[in-house]
Amino acid sequence: MQTFTLIHYTEGWRIGATVTLSTTPSAGTLVKASLDSPEEYTDIYYVDNVLFSDGGENYLFVRPWEGYGEVAPLTEIDRLKEGLREVVEAVDNLNDNIMERLSEIV
Repeated sequence: MQTFTLIHYTEGWRIGATVTLSTTPSAGTLVKASLDSPEEYTDIYYVDNVLFSDGGENYLFVRPWEGYGEVAPLTEIDRLKEGLREVVEAVDNLNDNIMERLSEIV
């Protein structure tokens, strides 16, 4: 069992509830917690990052999960992949334009 303190980085970097979990959550998983009543676990949060500190306190960087249906919100890695995909498409487009102009010259 590991204890984690939630850090709500999208809501002003405030410290939230402390939860005890049987396993270490990975980025992209959901955790239940409640700051008002630690016994009820009424709120669900999306884990974006895990921080282990030397002092024994562990932290989860979380944001509220608002019921996205069947698809979870994008993680930071998903956003980076999406950005890279856009860059690759732009480079391919530029390459096509350059090849087209070179063929016109020759």
